[in-house]
Amino acid sequence: MKIALVAATGKIGRHIAAHAIARGHDVTAIVRRDGDLPAELDGARIVIAPLDDHDALVAAVRGHDVLASAYGPQPGAESSLVDVSDALIAAAREAGVPRVVVVGGAGSLEVAPGVQLVDVPDFPAAYKPVALAHREALKRYQATDDLAWTFFSPAAEIGPGEARGRFRTQAGSLLSDANGKSTISYADYADAFVAEIEQARHPRQIITVAY
Repeated sequence: MKIALVAATGKIGRHIAAHAIARGHDVTAIVRRDGDLPAELDGARIVIAPLDDHDALVAAVRGHDVLASAYGPQPGAESSLVDVSDALIAAAREAGVPRVVVVGGAGSLEVAPGVQLVDVPDFPAAYKPVALAHREALKRYQATDDLAWTFFSPAAEIGPGEARGRFRTQAGSLLSDANGKSTISYADYADAFVAEIEQARHPRQIITVAY
């Protein structure tokens, strides 16, 4: 499968690239500028295409089966998530790429019918700007009916850790373990993300993964 991956050099993106390459996929890593690249991108084709350059992005993703994105904004620039969502949708449409799979935010997952995690009273204030931006980005995808998009939110806590190879995925709502913890490692999140690219089980849905 031919996968175009935006933000392939980030903490999550490099794990997604490594899993996809290891599973035999043809990966194009889309980066903003030339420079040192992480070892996880060995075996990927590197293309420079700033996300605000529509023509360059279209050229970079044309001919791929899936446009994937692990884009995450810098602090203070959370609203760029919405701009990037618009850019990805527009590029996929013009390039004729039928599927878009993106790293979403856990704050958009439901914890009760009609109640998203970002809206609970004890949601950490430090993470609220990016969570709200992810929710606005999700609305952009939900308004898109001509692409098979998937908004793949991680667990409430994601970070470094050993790959367990065992995790659960589901659509719509937050996943927690028996102790009420919602966690996943970068490695296992990437494993599940690539599996969704391969299997296309959740078109036009928000999904998540956790232990």
